[in-house]
Amino acid sequence: MGNTYVVYLPWLVRLEDGTRYRVPISTIMRGSRRNIFIIRIPPYRVRDAAMGLINRGFKPVILAMDKGELYSLSMRISRPWELHVRIFSDGIIESEIEICRDYLQHLIGPRFNVVYEVYDILRHFVKERRVCIKSMGMCIDEVIENIGIELEAPRALIPWKPIAVMASSMALLPIISKFSFLHFLHLNNHLS
Repeated sequence: MGNTYVVYLPWLVRLEDGTRYRVPISTIMRGSRRNIFIIRIPPYRVRDAAMGLINRGFKPVILAMDKGELYSLSMRISRPWELHVRIFSDGIIESEIEICRDYLQHLIGPRFNVVYEVYDILRHFVKERRVCIKSMGMCIDEVIENIGIELEAPRALIPWKPIAVMASSMALLPIISKFSFLHFLHLNNHLS
């Protein structure tokens, strides 16, 4: 996988009302800014889904934009990508692939809506799950054809932790040097 991640999404589908529908490419490409495809599970299975994902290696996300979700979980899948899942109390699950939180580029992308990755993991502990097209409010009964979207990670990834350590050290330097200087003055007074 490396620095490239290929997202596969439903393209030609049969909806729950029996009609065939080709999801427009323009709609699919909006997945870089919002969730087009979601997973719907019964609300009483929300905790089961969250605990199942945690047991599979997902971790609670500490710093994330709150969208009203009950659970916000992420898991690194391969450098530099991570899978971020939001589970809402009504049984809606949104997921996206994004640059890992270890890098500054996590804040600006790339990121993209995904659905199969989480749908497949959930099969082990939530049988009642459906892939739905959020904007239509309809679920998919059958996927006839998928489309692949290739995501490229930035060539130069910038880890934020060393920058944070260096910035905090520089901020503390005047305070530390002041204490060191005062300590030195105190010692000189005792030596006199």
